[in-house]
Amino acid sequence: MNPDSRQIIHIGINLVISPLPAMDARSRLQFQQSLIESGIDYGKVEFKEKEMVVVREAPTRLEIKVAATNTPNVGQLLILAPHPKRALISFEQEAEAIVQAFNATWPADNRRIVSTDVTLRELYETTERHAFQEIWEKLLGQPIDRLSAFGRSVSGGGLRFVMPPQQGQGEPVQVEVKIESYLRNARKIYVETQLKWPQPLAPGAPLNPRERLEQANEYLQNNVLAFLAGDTQSP
Repeated sequence: MNPDSRQIIHIGINLVISPLPAMDARSRLQFQQSLIESGIDYGKVEFKEKEMVVVREAPTRLEIKVAATNTPNVGQLLILAPHPKRALISFEQEAEAIVQAFNATWPADNRRIVSTDVTLRELYETTERHAFQEIWEKLLGQPIDRLSAFGRSVSGGGLRFVMPPQQGQGEPVQVEVKIESYLRNARKIYVETQLKWPQPLAPGAPLNPRERLEQANEYLQNNVLAFLAGDTQSP
């Protein structure tokens, strides 16, 4: 795999909070105005019961959702770049501006962060003829004829790792990693890295989207890419 061929195809951060933000007409209008004042332009706003979605199509796609969750009196601020076409630092700056607008609309005095999760999805060029060949033969060291048990040709596949939070090592974080051949392009390896912080924070704690995004990116760079390179030494 060529680590310098990194192509980010999705960035997302989900901030789960309590209490549920008020979703009345006044707060919705205030949030829209606060977004503009924070430098976030948008083209479309959709309203549903206990849900507000703000979408920007150009110059880069951006989605913002403030909504209720399935847990009573718990809401979420979800920020997505489904087709980023920009550097991670640019998304971090926009996420900070969105949080600034959110705080201006719904003050953080007695707000509590229930959990946070970040998802990064990326593509890398394979150094083999086919991405699945690199995963199966080079990374796992498996012979190609072992797949004959399926009785069919295999066009792709991959790995999934779920790592629970480790107690006693700072703030607990759950990690999930997927490494797959990209079915749309046999020359690409798909890598998804998701970090989740399930431990509620003290009331009034800052949302800190940049810090969470950087933590996820550092784990990807230091751990996931090391695994793909065959490095067995943990950073």
